[in-house]
Amino acid sequence: MTTTPTKETSNKSSSTKSSAAAKPAAAKKPASGSSRVNSSNIGLWLIGASVAIVVLVVAVIIFNENRAKSAPVVQPDVPAEWINRNVVGSPDAKVTVQLWEDFLCPSCQVFAQTVKPQILEEYVKPGLVRLEYHYFPLQQHDPGATMSALAAECAADQGMFWPYHDRVFQMARAEQQGATQFDDLVGYAQGMGMNTDTFRTCLSSQQHLSTIQSSLSQAQQLNLQFTPSVIVGDTLLQDSSYPAVKAELDKQLAPAG
Repeated sequence: MTTTPTKETSNKSSSTKSSAAAKPAAAKKPASGSSRVNSSNIGLWLIGASVAIVVLVVAVIIFNENRAKSAPVVQPDVPAEWINRNVVGSPDAKVTVQLWEDFLCPSCQVFAQTVKPQILEEYVKPGLVRLEYHYFPLQQHDPGATMSALAAECAADQGMFWPYHDRVFQMARAEQQGATQFDDLVGYAQGMGMNTDTFRTCLSSQQHLSTIQSSLSQAQQLNLQFTPSVIVGDTLLQDSSYPAVKAELDKQLAPAG
């Protein structure tokens, strides 16, 4: 006896097929290398960004160095009789500030371009303070430290110590030993309109070597341990920042009692 499939059986079969057809297809897995590609792209982007930042920083440094090199250097804005070689200020000033420096000392370079101008403007120009520069060339900065000191004395012979002082500090801050070669030192003098032949002879003969040696010996007798050494009156400061110098100057300039 042949049995005919029941309607229920047929419906179940149909429902099963319909279900299978309606089931969504499984999501395709990404290709095995795609995550590595994305990571690689991010890595390349980060490298590119880092390179761009480095280039920008270098550009800013070069810009600042070039600006420093081209900055004008002039005599201090005080009466001419207040300038005597490496000393500037009124002979009647109440307080004398001694600067013991090395042209190739990085801290001295910063001091010369940031602190000294403020001392000149706020204390020397009004006649309150007299500023003295003293040579303290450190052995580790030679030959440039001594050569630039000799050159500064040659500039002082022509009444141009302070502008020359500023130029050497500007150039040395950017180039260190490279800024204190013989031809460079002569070139700075020439650019300021000095008698170049006289300057060249003075420097090549080390005409002022005894002055530099005497200054160095005095620094050692004072037991100075660092540059810049700033002595306000008789007080050796441990901090050469402008706030520290100003505080001591104001203290010594304050009316007695």
